[in-house]
Amino acid sequence: MSDAQREIDRKREEVRQHLDEIESRVNPRKVADRVIGRAQDSYNDDPTPWLAAAAGAAVLIVGGIVLAIVRR
Repeated sequence: MSDAQREIDRKREEVRQHLDEIESRVNPRKVADRVIGRAQDSYNDDPTPWLAAAAGAAVLIVGGIVLAIVRR
Protein backbone atom coordinates (compact mmCIF):
# COMPACT_ATOMS: atom_id res chain seq x y z
CA MET A 1 0.00 0.00 0.00
CA SER A 2 1.38 3.40 -0.94
CA ASP A 3 1.89 6.32 1.39
CA ALA A 4 -0.79 8.24 -0.48
CA GLN A 5 -3.32 5.42 0.06
CA ARG A 6 -2.44 5.21 3.77
CA GLU A 7 -2.96 8.97 4.09
CA ILE A 8 -6.33 8.71 2.33
CA ASP A 9 -7.37 5.86 4.63
CA ARG A 10 -6.27 7.85 7.70
CA LYS A 11 -8.21 10.94 6.57
CA ARG A 12 -11.26 8.81 5.78
CA GLU A 13 -11.17 7.35 9.30
CA GLU A 14 -10.83 10.85 10.80
CA VAL A 15 -13.86 12.04 8.85
CA ARG A 16 -15.86 8.98 9.92
CA GLN A 17 -15.01 9.65 13.58
CA HIS A 18 -16.01 13.31 13.27
CA LEU A 19 -19.30 12.38 11.63
CA ASP A 20 -20.01 9.84 14.38
CA GLU A 21 -19.39 12.50 17.02
CA ILE A 22 -21.62 15.03 15.25
CA GLU A 23 -24.37 12.42 14.93
CA SER A 24 -24.06 11.64 18.62
CA ARG A 25 -24.34 15.31 19.57
CA VAL A 26 -27.43 16.09 17.46
CA ASN A 27 -29.34 12.81 17.60
CA PRO A 28 -32.66 13.73 19.26
CA ARG A 29 -32.83 10.52 21.31
CA LYS A 30 -29.30 10.98 22.64
CA VAL A 31 -29.88 14.68 23.35
CA ALA A 32 -33.06 13.84 25.28
CA ASP A 33 -31.25 11.12 27.23
CA ARG A 34 -28.50 13.57 28.19
CA VAL A 35 -30.99 16.24 29.27
CA ILE A 36 -33.02 13.75 31.31
CA GLY A 37 -29.84 12.42 32.92
CA ARG A 38 -28.72 15.92 33.89
CA ALA A 39 -32.16 16.72 35.32
CA GLN A 40 -32.15 13.50 37.34
CA ASP A 41 -28.66 14.25 38.63
CA SER A 42 -29.72 17.78 39.55
CA TYR A 43 -32.79 16.51 41.39
CA ASN A 44 -30.77 13.87 43.22
CA ASP A 45 -28.18 16.49 44.27
CA ASP A 46 -30.78 18.94 45.66
CA PRO A 47 -34.51 18.46 45.09
CA THR A 48 -35.47 21.79 46.71
CA PRO A 49 -35.51 23.92 43.52
CA TRP A 50 -37.49 21.24 41.71
CA LEU A 51 -40.05 21.02 44.50
CA ALA A 52 -40.32 24.82 44.63
CA ALA A 53 -40.89 24.97 40.88
CA ALA A 54 -43.55 22.24 41.11
CA ALA A 55 -45.28 24.11 43.93
CA GLY A 56 -45.19 27.32 41.91
CA ALA A 57 -46.68 25.59 38.89
CA ALA A 58 -49.41 24.08 41.08
CA VAL A 59 -50.24 27.53 42.50
CA LEU A 60 -50.50 28.98 38.98
CA ILE A 61 -52.74 26.15 37.79
CA VAL A 62 -55.02 26.29 40.82
CA GLY A 63 -55.10 30.10 40.61
CA GLY A 64 -56.12 29.91 36.96
CA ILE A 65 -58.90 27.46 37.76
CA VAL A 66 -60.16 29.62 40.63
CA LEU A 67 -60.14 32.74 38.41
CA ALA A 68 -62.04 30.89 35.70
CA ILE A 69 -64.68 29.78 38.21
CA VAL A 70 -64.98 33.21 39.89
CA ARG A 71 -65.36 35.07 36.58
CA ARG A 72 -68.40 32.98 35.58
